[in-house]
Amino acid sequence: MSMKNITKIKNASLLILVTAMLASCAGPSFNNQIQKDQYDLLAEESFMRYNSNRLAAMDSPKRDFISLSLISCHQDKITKGAGILEEKMQQNKANPFYWNALGTCYSLSKDYTKAIFYYELGLEATRAGNKDFNDNQKKLAEAVISNNLGLIHLMFKRYNEAYDSFKKSNSIVPSYFTPDFNMAQLYIEFNENAKALDILKRLEAKNNEDIDLLYSLALIHFRLNDMDKSYQYISRIQRDYLNRADIVGLYAYNLMKKNRLVEAKTILEKRLYAPEYNKRNEMILDEVNQKIKDMPEVTVATKK
Repeated sequence: MSMKNITKIKNASLLILVTAMLASCAGPSFNNQIQKDQYDLLAEESFMRYNSNRLAAMDSPKRDFISLSLISCHQDKITKGAGILEEKMQQNKANPFYWNALGTCYSLSKDYTKAIFYYELGLEATRAGNKDFNDNQKKLAEAVISNNLGLIHLMFKRYNEAYDSFKKSNSIVPSYFTPDFNMAQLYIEFNENAKALDILKRLEAKNNEDIDLLYSLALIHFRLNDMDKSYQYISRIQRDYLNRADIVGLYAYNLMKKNRLVEAKTILEKRLYAPEYNKRNEMILDEVNQKIKDMPEVTVATKK
């Protein structure tokens, strides 16, 4: 599978079973944080889309030290988060969840050499005869670390290795949603829409309100020239997210195709900005403005 630049991939980090599975990311430049768990399919696997309020709500002295360290790292408090972990290193050398968390903190700080080192230590721990962890826990650790290593492969444009890592992660623990979602995004990026659709429809059955899942489904149906389904999916996105840099262009285009030009113009003018989407959104806005200009005055006035 040949690969090119990918802007929206998720990364997960694993904890002991009494805690949630959490995530870091090699994400896009725009803010794709989500305010509520109900709109986040990966809420129990990934911190990537947690906004500051959700992270703050998770920060409690009652939580285990791995959770607290990951919360700090996702709040860009890398020194604090890594420090919490490093203080516990001696007693956690055989704990794959520990090494995964430490690798994630360094991945978030973009120190990928250290991140890979600690992820590899985590994989070694999954193969060790540690009786503190059962086979299912070790498999889960291996799946999450494999997914995280896949994201680092992406950072260095090792696309085939990234693909293989996500596929391996999914094969180890099929019920783990994050690598499934990552695979779907890879398929979308390379226009393998049928394969992406197959994955996303399965995920939709788990959470049909996830912001990025609905956007991905809308994008696929747009590519398949099924504008009715594209609109059905994108119009289900909670309104607070419709002006997000990646979403707003497709939403406005759907509105334009339905001749709802003033609505399209309004949402585009209120959009959030991100370098990778500005040119596309400006082009759609120009087309909307031209269509409005070409309409009879009475029609435009009626639309307002």
